[in-house]
Amino acid sequence: MRLLVRRGVILAALVCGIMVVGCRRVFAVESVVNTGYGVFGQSILLLRNAWPKVSQLLRVFKEQGLILAVLLGLSAFFSMAETSITTLWPWKVRELAEKEPENGVFKMLRSDVTRFLTTILIGTTVVNIGATALVTDAATAIFGEAGVSAATGVMTVAILLLTEITPKSIAVHNATEVARFVVRPVAWLSLVLYPVGRVVTYLSMGMLKLLGLKGRSEPYVTEEELKLMLRGAILSGAIEEEEQDMIENVLEIKDTYVREVMTPLVDVVAIDASSTLIDFHNLWVTHQYSRVPVFEQRVDNIVGIAYAMDLLDYVQKGELLESSTVGDMAHKPAYFVPDSMSVWNLLREFRIRKVHMAVVLNEYGGTVGIVTLEDVVEEIVGEIFDENDSKEEIQKKTGYIVMRAQGVYDVDANTSIDQLSEDLNIKMPEGHQYETVSGFICEAFGYIPRTGESVKVVLEKENMEEVDEYNEDGESERKDQKDKETHQVFKLEILAGNARKVSAVRFERIDGEDDASKMKEVTRVVPKIIKRKCSSDDDEYLFPRRPESDLSDDYPSDQNEDIHIGGGDEQ
Repeated sequence: MRLLVRRGVILAALVCGIMVVGCRRVFAVESVVNTGYGVFGQSILLLRNAWPKVSQLLRVFKEQGLILAVLLGLSAFFSMAETSITTLWPWKVRELAEKEPENGVFKMLRSDVTRFLTTILIGTTVVNIGATALVTDAATAIFGEAGVSAATGVMTVAILLLTEITPKSIAVHNATEVARFVVRPVAWLSLVLYPVGRVVTYLSMGMLKLLGLKGRSEPYVTEEELKLMLRGAILSGAIEEEEQDMIENVLEIKDTYVREVMTPLVDVVAIDASSTLIDFHNLWVTHQYSRVPVFEQRVDNIVGIAYAMDLLDYVQKGELLESSTVGDMAHKPAYFVPDSMSVWNLLREFRIRKVHMAVVLNEYGGTVGIVTLEDVVEEIVGEIFDENDSKEEIQKKTGYIVMRAQGVYDVDANTSIDQLSEDLNIKMPEGHQYETVSGFICEAFGYIPRTGESVKVVLEKENMEEVDEYNEDGESERKDQKDKETHQVFKLEILAGNARKVSAVRFERIDGEDDASKMKEVTRVVPKIIKRKCSSDDDEYLFPRRPESDLSDDYPSDQNEDIHIGGGDEQ
């Protein structure tokens, strides 16, 4: 209550001040200007001369004050209606519309929001002009030409405080409640003003077309707006972080491709079509897979899918387990999909075809892996495990990052690049074509390294601005300081691997002046490799040639080299 009284006093003081400033020409009399009068006498004389006009002003306010109050009230109503409708989230409008009957007002709002806004703007314009004209007419009748200045000042303050700022502030903080209150009257008024509103709408649409823009009656929510809403919901405690991750995964699934979620062919457990059902049973006991790809002659020549559940049909007939082959019971043909197919389309095809496994092909028709319904679901809810998954299988599927010491991490080669970047606070090079640490390691070395080999790389820190390219004309000392702040040096040591694949690698952060100083000679190029500016004598240092013994599976593992890797602009 005290706050309201205080605001009323401030508002009255502002109005009185503006009236005095605007009407000073009216109240000015010659006797006041006379320096012979004292301050008290001037005040008495001012009030005596002003009283006839004040009494006339009160008489006019008594006659037209109610009309002015109605006009200002309607203006405040339209301001609240406009703000509540534009502030209300489109999904909330849809929710309110679904709770209404067929011809509900929120259904009208959802289908033609332009009609409502046009009605509101017409109403706001009419009542504001009417109120201003009423006050100006009364002021000029009392004060003459000076009344225009007084009316302008008074109506400016009144419209701003009473019909704009206060109503819109209320509507912003109570959008849903205000919308429920104002939508129905605005809908009724839109029927009355329909002809005028339709003409105004056509004119506005024509102007939009001239500007090359497209009008849209029904409000919509963009993906970025939806993500912003999710962040706000987390901050307010409406949803959990896991729920936000799931919703964002659903939004991103259309931009995720099969190649990113599939099981690569080298990790696929498959069975020869000529194998007996006993072999299939033994394979099932070992791996506990409900579906197994069936191949002929070569593992990349998959012809069908064998279901472990089908083995139950042969249990009662023991002789068939030895005489029948997996090819006889396999479901043929297998369902093939390209690796460039989106996961969203794959999920739709799984539902239509009622299958749970597909064979993934590259652009040349070669088999590169398999993808299952579980892989698709895991893109939304995260990794799914059951009681049969061992610790080794879980690590193989998800990868791991173990901190051995300060700045020393043991990383599984199957770990995703995104997880590595997050845990080590590094930024992967732009334009990379790999998804796992294994691909990153092969690119850093330039070949498939063996156990014991190591390499030093320079990576950008996450959330740091990129440093300008090396300036050959000078300023190397200042750039060296920036590089130290935005980059960090890692030593990569292969812990496990073979001639075909890297299995585990150690990331060791190096904090040394010697290593950081080498970055003065670095030039950034896209997509991945950063080459040093050097003479021809340094070529062997930058791009060491593997000895002939390296071409065999038993090549020595004492090769150590320094390569700089990072993102940046293409030169």
